[in-house]
Amino acid sequence: MQPVTVLAIAASPRAGGNTDALLTSAVDAADSVGAAVETLALRDFQVGPCIQTRSCDATGKCVVDDDYQLFYRKFLAVDRIIIASPVYFMGVPAQAKALVDRCQCIWARKYLLKKRIPPRGNIPRRGYLLSAGGHKSPDTFDCLKKVMKFFFLTLDMEFSGDLCVHKVDAPGDIEKHPDALKKAWELGLRAASPV
Repeated sequence: MQPVTVLAIAASPRAGGNTDALLTSAVDAADSVGAAVETLALRDFQVGPCIQTRSCDATGKCVVDDDYQLFYRKFLAVDRIIIASPVYFMGVPAQAKALVDRCQCIWARKYLLKKRIPPRGNIPRRGYLLSAGGHKSPDTFDCLKKVMKFFFLTLDMEFSGDLCVHKVDAPGDIEKHPDALKKAWELGLRAASPV
């Protein structure tokens, strides 16, 4: 049986921060059970905003030639996506929002052109969210979760789990939450499971 393919996306503009630590734990777990994992940090790529040409309505492809094209190909091919994002003003950072908005072409492919993204064999397509935020209330993640829910829906993926840790703000704060890192590991194991 082929290994489950997992695309891990670090959406924080800050390298080595709290969401990166959560993602590393999840990736290490998925890797430990033989998943084929690739990690991409959005901060290392140039993904511009959607410019709303509407040309994707007819083609299901984006005409803007930047690094989004790499993500587009991977979105169509992988079994699982784990996205790790901090909370910025109750939502995702600008880099992640640009990536989500550029998936308008996949929305057009799915809903206008009726081209769904099929699962690879019997492996269901699933998406997962890891997040950390400094706010004292856990409802700080509500908007972010909604964005991710519809992002995964557009990609023909079931939103299958999240781990959102509040009261985590300064670099390294996540280390004060060993249970969170353990839960991120467990999420990585779930993401790597073929069932």
